[in-house]
Amino acid sequence: MSLNAPQFAPRLALLGLALLALSLSACGTTKVMETWESEAVAPQKPDKVAVLAVWPDDLQRLVIERDMVAQMREAGANAVESAELAGMRGELNPDTVAAALRNANVDAAVIVFVVGGGGGNTYERTPYWAEHVGSYMSPGYGWYAPYYGGYYDVYVVREGPGYAEKTTEVFLETTYVDVRRLERVWSIVTRSKDVEYQDVASKLTDRVVSQMKKSGQF
Repeated sequence: MSLNAPQFAPRLALLGLALLALSLSACGTTKVMETWESEAVAPQKPDKVAVLAVWPDDLQRLVIERDMVAQMREAGANAVESAELAGMRGELNPDTVAAALRNANVDAAVIVFVVGGGGGNTYERTPYWAEHVGSYMSPGYGWYAPYYGGYYDVYVVREGPGYAEKTTEVFLETTYVDVRRLERVWSIVTRSKDVEYQDVASKLTDRVVSQMKKSGQF
């Protein structure tokens, strides 16, 4: 399904209102839990870096990529949303992603996976809630897969009054990939109390920018 701007502008506006409502209760605390850096791949300053949020919900993917890209651009990176690139919609796999990024002259990618969540098993009545939509098998060890663990969980924000399982934290793994060599350069795992993804893009991007500066990629 195409996600062109005119068709999805009302939905984006609606999601924005939903996120604003959720932010009243979101803690937004983000902490780095693990950091890995390659000893074999030397970091290089990218000319063009794409942000890819591996999300099952296309609209949430758009919002997260948009917010991360805007913040990275403010920091001085030539960042683009992967969802806006040809061939980066629908079912993705390592081959299609690599081809699409290279065709767009992207030489680096920041890929975000949801690798875990939980923290509570009580049920609460709420108009907006984070639904655990499944645990997925990693497509295999490599640049287009979480570095930590073979399975990862995915959560999606849903709207509609009802009782839902209370999730109090979510774990994200963010990987920086050298697209020219298809090699992982570094990965960070963060834990966030922002299960509704209110300011997770902002907090996560702070960590990404900090790591890129540390690695000499700015």
